[in-house]
Amino acid sequence: MSPPPNARDTVFVVDDSRTAREVVRLHLTRLGCEAVALEGGEACMAELARRTPALILLDLRMERMQGDEVCRLVKAHAAGRNVPVIMFTSGGEPHEVMHCWRAGADDFLPKPVALGALEAKLAAVRQARERVREGPPRGRRVLLVEGGRFLHTFLGGSLEQEGLHVLYARDMGDAANLAAEHGAQLDGFVVDVSRTPREALALATKLHDAHPRKPLVLLSRAEESQEVLARAQALGGAPLLEKRHMGADELLGCVLGRLVPGHAPLRAAERVPFFTVVEFTTPNGATLSGFSHDAGPGALFVRTLTPAREGTRLTLKVLLAGQRAPCTAEATVAWSNPPLPQGVFRSSVGMGLRLEHMDPVLTQQFVRFVPRGLGFPAPGSPRASGF
Repeated sequence: MSPPPNARDTVFVVDDSRTAREVVRLHLTRLGCEAVALEGGEACMAELARRTPALILLDLRMERMQGDEVCRLVKAHAAGRNVPVIMFTSGGEPHEVMHCWRAGADDFLPKPVALGALEAKLAAVRQARERVREGPPRGRRVLLVEGGRFLHTFLGGSLEQEGLHVLYARDMGDAANLAAEHGAQLDGFVVDVSRTPREALALATKLHDAHPRKPLVLLSRAEESQEVLARAQALGGAPLLEKRHMGADELLGCVLGRLVPGHAPLRAAERVPFFTVVEFTTPNGATLSGFSHDAGPGALFVRTLTPAREGTRLTLKVLLAGQRAPCTAEATVAWSNPPLPQGVFRSSVGMGLRLEHMDPVLTQQFVRFVPRGLGFPAPGSPRASGF
């Protein structure tokens, strides 16, 4: 994999081991980077005050200042908040990777660092800059007009976990401005009419008139008048979604069904904390890594700068906290979001995996941690979508 012509990406290599720094520095230099070797956190922050790198490679375990502390400082710094941080950990231990995630790291690499994996992560960072004009992929860009914390935290988060790219509007005025600025990019609209039905329906009318072929989903968290119900039906081409009559899972399914007809969701509404380190082998033979902090019945949501393409079948090794031997599974990539430059759309970088053929240990862990009340099937039995 050769670097682009004239590419001289500046990469900070932060490690208190001189040998480790030198090995990584030499490899980055061969890839066309300006590798800046730094002995610890203080040196990293001092250099960050002078210039902004394209990438920071940071060891988790350092003597004077731990890597997760350095990562928090980098992400809190004006020059570093948008800089990708990849942390080195000892053998991909789940508890160490969890420290990286909590500190805001974008990805990790287990030590000893596999140079092929490092090269793939660097390529992903470089390619993100090339996507600045492309923006989010077509068919997955949604404007969410919020009516409260529920929409932001639950519905917006669940749409992101389903691979969509969400543009959040604070109120009707903000929504009108965002729609005017990004309307050509947007593929659908979700508007809550609960707080101000008259203003919300006026906005929905403008969106419908300006984008008649794009899905418009109207919902409410309150009981609405017949006039509002009739107007919502006319604008959206379907009944108003009333949260008071629906569970969270059903509401998400209806919203997704209208935004992306035919989309087979991963039931992200039912996701639960499930921290694992995931190693996956791609069809071309490369072995890459990521981590998951959410799972759903039969699904795993993996954070990685190097996701496989949508539709790819993967062989997984899943290392759970407290276990020495990894579990194995086969999976299909349901959605894939490689990193993009910082923009107004929010999305989950990584991939959503539909798990298949889990080994008995992993199946048992899913049964244990994903409550059966969420519909997880008995091992081996098929499960129809609840949507």
